[in-house]
Amino acid sequence: MIESIRKKRSWLRRIGLFFAGLIGLLIVLSAIGVIFAPDFTAKKTPAGYAVNTIRYLKLDERTRIFISAWLPPKLGPGEKIPALIRTERYADQLESGWLAKALQFYAGAEDENYKSAKPLLEAGYAFVLVQSPGSCQSSGPRPSEYPPREVEAMGLAMDWIVKQPWSNQRVGAYGGSYSGTTADMSCAALRPQLKAVFPSKPDFDAFTGVIRPGGLGSTAFIRTWGSMIRAMDGDDIIGFIEAGSNEKLSFFKRLLYRSMICGLKRPGRRDMAAFNQALKDHRANATVEQFLEFTDFRDSKPARAGALSMDEIALYRYKEKIEKAQVNTYTRVGWIDAGAAEGALEKFLTFHTPQKLVLMPTGHKLGQFVDIFGDQPDRKPQEPGWLETDMLDYFDRYLKNQTDTKESRRIVYFTYGANTWRETSVWPPQGIGEREWFMRENHALSSERPVGSPKGGSDEYKVDFTADSGMTNRWMGQMGWPVRYGDRSEEDRKLLAYTSAPLSADLEITGSPTVYLHVASTHSDGAFHVYLEDVGPSGRVSYLAEGLLRAIHRQIKPPESAPYVPLGVYHTFFKADALPLKPGEIVEVPITMVPISVLIRKGHAIRVAIAGYDKTMDDRYPENGTPTLILWRTAGHPSRIVLPAKAG
Repeated sequence: MIESIRKKRSWLRRIGLFFAGLIGLLIVLSAIGVIFAPDFTAKKTPAGYAVNTIRYLKLDERTRIFISAWLPPKLGPGEKIPALIRTERYADQLESGWLAKALQFYAGAEDENYKSAKPLLEAGYAFVLVQSPGSCQSSGPRPSEYPPREVEAMGLAMDWIVKQPWSNQRVGAYGGSYSGTTADMSCAALRPQLKAVFPSKPDFDAFTGVIRPGGLGSTAFIRTWGSMIRAMDGDDIIGFIEAGSNEKLSFFKRLLYRSMICGLKRPGRRDMAAFNQALKDHRANATVEQFLEFTDFRDSKPARAGALSMDEIALYRYKEKIEKAQVNTYTRVGWIDAGAAEGALEKFLTFHTPQKLVLMPTGHKLGQFVDIFGDQPDRKPQEPGWLETDMLDYFDRYLKNQTDTKESRRIVYFTYGANTWRETSVWPPQGIGEREWFMRENHALSSERPVGSPKGGSDEYKVDFTADSGMTNRWMGQMGWPVRYGDRSEEDRKLLAYTSAPLSADLEITGSPTVYLHVASTHSDGAFHVYLEDVGPSGRVSYLAEGLLRAIHRQIKPPESAPYVPLGVYHTFFKADALPLKPGEIVEVPITMVPISVLIRKGHAIRVAIAGYDKTMDDRYPENGTPTLILWRTAGHPSRIVLPAKAG
């Protein structure tokens, strides 16, 4: 019996020693992998330059700009190449974890930072990542998103680039979303070496395009986005992943992610003090949520030193410098991406610069077709002739040739329903005129104007606070999530809707519809969410476009007084122009919708559906109470929609 127990203990000891040895071996092998994983800062090109240079550029006494510059590994002596810069607010250059480094050493896996730069390097470009001031690895104060110092940082980076022995003195800027906007902003640095920019899905006006569409807001998106960037700035990779995925990671998932990514890419030992100072500065900077507490108006800002309003950071404020620079610009945006298409069109009309604009049938993810009618899920969203190398082909024309040619001004756009691509040099395109449709009795939408003031010429609507456009709407799509509206017939039962008779002929709508609501409310403030929809013969209701407006922002100002060329009616969203409702008083509320191009087929109907709340957006006006709206539809108060249209 005792001998049997001894044998069992002996076997258990052997098994324990085996696993201890195996774990020890794995630790040793992992350590070897970590030590000998590819180090691109030590790897040299044939010309003797480091493949990857990580360093800080001094902007001022408080601000150091982190840059990561990559060169083609085969760059030879005497070769001169152009550079592409991308200025990021997000964590782009990351430090590989022990498992990632082991895989790089043993399995030949590529370093993720090199992998993202590789297509540019193989095409014969240097790539320089510029970290936005006061974010991630860059130190200094950050008074807002899109701070003006971003322009100075890009100018500083371009100055550094053209001093390098490998530079051919020509630079391009590119990026998507936030970095798409910084690509546009880089033109204001007024560096003659900047020859072309390629912004995709940029924000021309972040206030109306993302943060406060219609002055209402997109708090649900901002809350998620703010959590993501707070985690990035704090070197918290797990917090960033959880915020972006809206998922609480399990212990094992956390362990796996940490083994693959340590956090922000560390600089060399001599620059670690600047890196640590950056993390300290981020803790002192205001969070996005704190900044947004003061964005009820475009010109409002926190009462602290250096604070900026949304109006002060908008791209249109750089108009004079951008027009002076005359840099070639090629912009790509999706029709169903928050307010990006509206902003891109306003940029085209505002800046008299060489521009090409492509308006795609997508949301924020430009590679994913948004199927508004629900019958074309596999359609490709790119225009005919588009190639994966489109961006590089564009830069080749302006950065590898020494002639300073200019991009011709044009807009290429997709028309839903017709499923065609068209091109125009003016907006709206030629042939588009205004067609009025009036809200009539029995919830009808008619091209015939109401006559007289019939008894009962109004409809009552008590705001339904369960109305919801869904987590896959155009505004939440800014998180990179798919945009999908589906059939809205059930949701419309919660709204005040007006529907036309089936069309007797095709009708193309291209541009920005505008609704004029004649309403009275029981409250002094409120929200208006107005949807333009297609009602098919089967009864399916398809989302086409929408307009949003907080009631106190309804005052119209002359469009020529705007600092940009607005599409449709111009609301300043300034505090001085706020105009509270007088309960019971009939007022006109004009709302220009986001632009769209769509062909409504014969036999389909047009619908205008009105809500006073969107549950997903999570912005309620007024904060308390349930407003009742009276919508008037008489000759004296003709509620209507004006469509930019032409007959098919």
